[in-house]
Amino acid sequence: MFSLESLTSDRKRPMVAKCPECGKPHRFTNVKHPVINDPGYWEIRCSGCAEIFCIPGLHDVFDSFAGPEVDIVTRSEDSVAESAHPVSTEVAVYRLDMNRLELAYDLASCALYHCACEQALDELAYAQLRAEFDEVQREYSYRVHYALKGRFCAHYVTANVIFTCPCSQSHTATFYTRFMHDNSKRPTVENYILADVAGVELNDILDGVRSKNDAMDILGKLILRWNLLADQILIASPFVGHQFMSASKQLEIWEWLLGLLDPQIAIFLTRSTAWTNYRKSLTDAGLPLEVLENFGLENKVVSAGHTKHDFHAKFYVGISEDWSEVYSGSANLVRGPSMENTSFRRMSRQSFNRRYLLQMALKQPLPAPSFKAAERSLNIYRSKPGHVSS
Repeated sequence: MFSLESLTSDRKRPMVAKCPECGKPHRFTNVKHPVINDPGYWEIRCSGCAEIFCIPGLHDVFDSFAGPEVDIVTRSEDSVAESAHPVSTEVAVYRLDMNRLELAYDLASCALYHCACEQALDELAYAQLRAEFDEVQREYSYRVHYALKGRFCAHYVTANVIFTCPCSQSHTATFYTRFMHDNSKRPTVENYILADVAGVELNDILDGVRSKNDAMDILGKLILRWNLLADQILIASPFVGHQFMSASKQLEIWEWLLGLLDPQIAIFLTRSTAWTNYRKSLTDAGLPLEVLENFGLENKVVSAGHTKHDFHAKFYVGISEDWSEVYSGSANLVRGPSMENTSFRRMSRQSFNRRYLLQMALKQPLPAPSFKAAERSLNIYRSKPGHVSS
């Protein structure tokens, strides 16, 4: 057994076992109670080759659990030696999830949305959400009730709130959050991500000169926007950090960026040296990439990453079937106080293909989106008359 992190004191151990026939990894949680357990093993049907194999060493075969993708055929308290099926010898204990989204909208950083009067709108939108949040939560609870009956399913749920700028201009803000089939884990206001304010012209706001810090904060908020609104997200940057940055600092940038990108829709294009530096940073942190890959624990954005050696352009794109939003500038993926130019344009998908993808001359075309924006979310709330701020 390989341990990515010691978990000897934990009662719930996230684990992964590889099929001894085809090597397909299967994730599960090994539950250990402080007093009484029912130790034993599982026989599971491999989701790769469909052969049955055994996962040994379970502390409690009945309370331990796995997701629906793991087909548990038998739970046994006997010795695994009595099973006629092969036993997995490659089992990892791990605590990290390299593909976990860390979605949070930072109101302390520079605002993304501004009214035509130049008033920042991000905080006003969240203030209105707080004012209506009891009703948003009520609608969320209704959907959990329906979901438990198999009548509702969504990756994200959205809420639209109407508020008024001090200049008297009315705006509609769109928020989203992950939908969980558990009323005990209802999201807070902070778990709702601001994805859009209708009528705001982002190119009027984002074109200009700003610090690297602000440029990266804006990029983070645009990625949060595209997670909901775009079919795909393309990150194209020749460098991550810079050559004089320590491995730990480079890894911080990777962790920040990968924590925002949904592996189901994100495409990362960079130079091979950036991937090499990322692997070295992981090794220095005690997480060799080859070990993570061996157990299927590597970040899926990284494992599907694209490489191009001869480019210096930095651009970040939310891509839909009909439109694209392109954020570009002089800054690499790195923070700092120095000033950089930034630009934002919304254009047709055809224009983006012609002006960016065709010019980049990629070896392979971008993969077709498998998880389109229209399939990811359902609206659960809209402001009612009498709720609009003034």
